[in-house]
Amino acid sequence: MKYVGSWLNGYKHGSGKQIFEDSATYEGEWIEDLIEGYGTYIWNDGREYSGLWASNKLHGQGIFKWGDGRIYTGDFVQDVKEGDGKYEWPDGKIYDG
Repeated sequence: MKYVGSWLNGYKHGSGKQIFEDSATYEGEWIEDLIEGYGTYIWNDGREYSGLWASNKLHGQGIFKWGDGRIYTGDFVQDVKEGDGKYEWPDGKIYDG
C-alpha cells in the first residue's frame, strides 16, 4: 500500500491518495485513518464511486459507475443505495425515483 497526503498524530487526516495492494485507489478526505467526507474510489475492475463517505462506507450523495456503462446517481446509506436516485443503463433505459 502507498499513501500520499496529510497526516495528524500518526493518522491519515485531511486530503490524500491511497493506492491499495490490489491496485484500487482512493483520493479524497480522511479523518483519523477513515475515509470520511468527499472522495473518489476506483476499483481495479473498472467500478468507480465519487461522492460522500462516512467511516469507510458510501454514505450520502454520490455517483457510482460500473465498467459496463451503468450509472447510479443518488443517495447511499452505509454502502447501500437508499432513498432518491437515478439508475441509467447503456441501452438508454432510465429509472428515476
